[in-house]
Amino acid sequence: MRFAFILIICLLPRIVGTENSWYAGFPNKRPFTVYTTRFQCTADPKYAVIDVCKLKLHRNRSSTLSFRGTILVPLDPVYGTIKIWYKTNVNIWRPLLGIDGFANTCQFFSAKDQELPVMQRLYRRTLKQMMPNVPLKCPMLGVLEFKDFTFYDEMFPPFLPAGNYRNDMTLRAHDNRTVFLFQFYGTVRAKGIVDLSMG
Repeated sequence: MRFAFILIICLLPRIVGTENSWYAGFPNKRPFTVYTTRFQCTADPKYAVIDVCKLKLHRNRSSTLSFRGTILVPLDPVYGTIKIWYKTNVNIWRPLLGIDGFANTCQFFSAKDQELPVMQRLYRRTLKQMMPNVPLKCPMLGVLEFKDFTFYDEMFPPFLPAGNYRNDMTLRAHDNRTVFLFQFYGTVRAKGIVDLSMG
């Protein structure tokens, strides 16, 4: 199981390099379901304020996320970090496969797809889906907002192990102070009898 998991990780860069779908060559159906269970946001009052940070749980469909925040001063340069954590069976959060990115956000917004690492491509596509009406460019200033956004199973790699996850995303100013910190908590559950465990 682990060998197959590592093999897919190695093949992923060749697979994701298309604009037609999230994961070209894989069917849209996933052997798992993703549930967003918690959404937290914080801001440094020197740089930004948060008006809305809300997760709405629904009985028979995926939960939705809404956020509205205002950047008070022009940010250029601005840096973004991404880190994905996996909760082990002894309740310890550990980094998932070294997915720990740091980038100049201005360059991240303006770069061509082929110039970005695989995970940054996926994150940028998600950001464009979350905020289609917000110009993602620098200097960053004013309102950032998304409303009733849903993470669908098809947005995730087809090989995601079952378990609990936390995704930390930060936006940092030039002095390394955190402008925004977003934390997404979620659970991946296998469909049927498929074994997607890490062990």
